[in-house]
Amino acid sequence: MNLHIIRFTRRTCLRFQLCRRLHASLLEANPIQAYDARVAQGRLENDPYQRKILSSLSQLHMSLGHYVPPTVATPDVELLKPKTGLSGYFLKLLNREKSGNSAGENSVKGIYLYGDVGCGKTMLMDLFYLTVPKHLPKKRMHFHQFMQNLHKRSHQLKLEHNHMDLDVIPLLASEIAQNSTVLCFDEFQVTDVADAMLLRRLLTLLLSPEYGVILFATSNRAPDDLYLNGIQRVLFIPCIQLIKKQTKVIYLNSPTDYRKVARPVLSVYYCPKPGVKYHSKTNLAACRKHVETWTNYFNQGEGSGPLVENDTLTVWGRQLNVPVSRRPLVAQFTFEELCGQNRSAGDYLTLASAYHGFIIRDIPYLSINVRDKVRRFITFLDAVYDAHGCIATTAAAQFKDLFVEPEDVKADNYQLFKKQSDMGAEETFEDDDLVVKHGFDKLVAKKASMFVNDEEKFAFARALSRLTQMGTTDWLEAPRDLRQ
Repeated sequence: MNLHIIRFTRRTCLRFQLCRRLHASLLEANPIQAYDARVAQGRLENDPYQRKILSSLSQLHMSLGHYVPPTVATPDVELLKPKTGLSGYFLKLLNREKSGNSAGENSVKGIYLYGDVGCGKTMLMDLFYLTVPKHLPKKRMHFHQFMQNLHKRSHQLKLEHNHMDLDVIPLLASEIAQNSTVLCFDEFQVTDVADAMLLRRLLTLLLSPEYGVILFATSNRAPDDLYLNGIQRVLFIPCIQLIKKQTKVIYLNSPTDYRKVARPVLSVYYCPKPGVKYHSKTNLAACRKHVETWTNYFNQGEGSGPLVENDTLTVWGRQLNVPVSRRPLVAQFTFEELCGQNRSAGDYLTLASAYHGFIIRDIPYLSINVRDKVRRFITFLDAVYDAHGCIATTAAAQFKDLFVEPEDVKADNYQLFKKQSDMGAEETFEDDDLVVKHGFDKLVAKKASMFVNDEEKFAFARALSRLTQMGTTDWLEAPRDLRQ
């Protein structure tokens, strides 16, 4: 390891120790005290818009201090078998809705916090999560991961009880309530009709007094904008009304995008200088050095040791090959190995939970012709970001320049026929929703136009924003559970 890495490591260890002490103090604090502690440590800027919301978080914290959740029994499986087309629990649910009492009144209301990208929603939720009173079980998950786990567990329950038509929603609700009184969802969104119908029933149970679950959700959408223009959306409206009834809906309208605040950026993302061919001897040597440097950096601490070739992880009974790795510290993939195969979100979630750092090599220029690979890469980035992991890459160009028109890419996918020009992008995309509603750059909106679906456009733009954030010193040096 060279002198630069040794110095960097010593500085990281000192910062790690300070952050650990801060983490321990947060467990005893309320959200306002936790926020003040981070501001005093220089980990946060004192944002007046965020501070307005802290009072609501602290009020919820105080209510939870003396909250006694109900005892939730596991439902009788026989009642969940559809004898007349509907299970007994589902009929009870329908009767509740017809009577106008779909969930009753819970004594403690949760929080639904929404706002634009980068304004600090996730950070505020994480601060609250750290300060949840110790007597209450809690769970914090990215909403996409929660839905993946929900579908997986649904299938398991049907197999366990040998009944594929079993109404598993009450079983799922009881399991969640028994293990998590406080449920925190990051980036709550609904895009699929099956998910919308499942959530309507599940949340109706969870947020009822009988189950007593307290919800804290962050989202880029107001409740009334959830599942907007979705198929059979009228059937999801009761769920929206329930969320508004059982949570305090708060809009975080901070004008600052903290992902754009200038911070020292390390060279985690490598690309050749202009005029240097990617597959030239000079560049390939530089790529190898970059990969070696960051592999050594990630492969430190408890569990460090020699790298292993072709390790395997199990995902839903399938074997997922990891070409080069050391659990739980680092994994290496080429872009093609990671995104060129038919991988699912579950694959990427499993990887993100198994490793702290990732080296992604040989990312080529990307266009609409490889849109599926781009989608997979976005899903991977979301999983690693939510797990507070780190990545280092070698690529044909900087991320903002990687996405090009198909006709501009040469056959090897690492060279362009002509220099890319973004002249006129500002005029063309100045009225785009990504620019007007969410504050993204016009060039980002232009790149996102390769996608037709609004949710995919937003996910792409958010991925570019996250890549910037994940390349900062603050992200790389912070303990994994304190990255924001």
